[in-house]
Amino acid sequence: MSTTPRKWWRLAAATVKDKRSLCLARLRPPPTRQQRSGGGGSGAARLRHHPELEAAVIKATSHDETRMDYKSAGKVFAWARTSPSVFLRPLMWALSRRVRKTRSWAVALKSLMLAHGVLLCCRPTAAAAGRLPFDLSSFHDRSSWGLSAFVRAYFNFLDQRSIFLTDAHREKGMRRVEKTQDLMELLMQVRPYGDEGAGARLLLEAMDCVVVEIFEVYSAVCSGIAGGLVGIFGACSAPPSLQQRKAVEGAMGIRVLRRAAEQSSQLAAYFELCRRMGVLNAAELPPVERIPEEDIEDLEMLLWFEASRGETGGGIAEGMEEDGRRKRLGTVVTENWVVFDDEPAPSGAAPCSCWAEPLLLGPPQNGL
Repeated sequence: MSTTPRKWWRLAAATVKDKRSLCLARLRPPPTRQQRSGGGGSGAARLRHHPELEAAVIKATSHDETRMDYKSAGKVFAWARTSPSVFLRPLMWALSRRVRKTRSWAVALKSLMLAHGVLLCCRPTAAAAGRLPFDLSSFHDRSSWGLSAFVRAYFNFLDQRSIFLTDAHREKGMRRVEKTQDLMELLMQVRPYGDEGAGARLLLEAMDCVVVEIFEVYSAVCSGIAGGLVGIFGACSAPPSLQQRKAVEGAMGIRVLRRAAEQSSQLAAYFELCRRMGVLNAAELPPVERIPEEDIEDLEMLLWFEASRGETGGGIAEGMEEDGRRKRLGTVVTENWVVFDDEPAPSGAAPCSCWAEPLLLGPPQNGL
């Protein structure tokens, strides 16, 4: 298909913009000695003198709609891994400067992919850094409504993910699982909208990142529910003073479990969509199985049994033995949620991992 004059002009203008941004990054004056020491100027001014880093960010987030510059992205991740406390803030400042006025879906999407990889590289430091320093919640590229919606959905997830990591130490038990389920909802919204760009290489590469992330988040949900239910129902006995608290936690656990059952069906449909699109990581995922309704009902009965024996101090474990349901409960929390081979995440660990983050591993080998 021949390139129309309008598209040719857009490509030429985009190339000029990238070259101009590179020149400005290299010619930008360094901060004064007072600014470097932190004694004067704005915080942004003290972060500006990293011309090589800023140039790598610009190259990795170019206007090219067909490919990502993985060489430049690799440099960014190498800096982030080497010294996150030194480079994280300049990196995020450079990304913020890059997307602040852009109306290009390619620049915005590459910036989000780069930010995603940086957050995975610098997880402890990123948790202390807080929210993303830019806002793409109202992003709009006139050339593509569907890709603009994809960018907004991706940003909403990353923004909430950064908040989740920042507040992770405040959330415990089932409340933390509920927050993780909220991330699941946002992740499943990162998908093509309409037919625009559904087969775009950049979109498929972004979906590769999302599929890995959503698998890790769902694993954290399953592990969190299993650990929470064992804590609620597994004790042989509980003091009367803890009976009401256990009942509240149990009710929250049932609510979380029911939501997990709904999300498992939605997740199976999401993975199937990704496979049809040709997302590479989706082809390697294990099947997702729905939590049987009868297992949830059994847990609700156990919770009611615990509440009814609260005044006598009887424990859930005693009720399970009397009703012959211990085996069924073990099935609920270990076998019938999802087919996973890897070990559950350790307690307090972040619900995401960079073990197979596509952007960190380099360009995909899919022949696109």
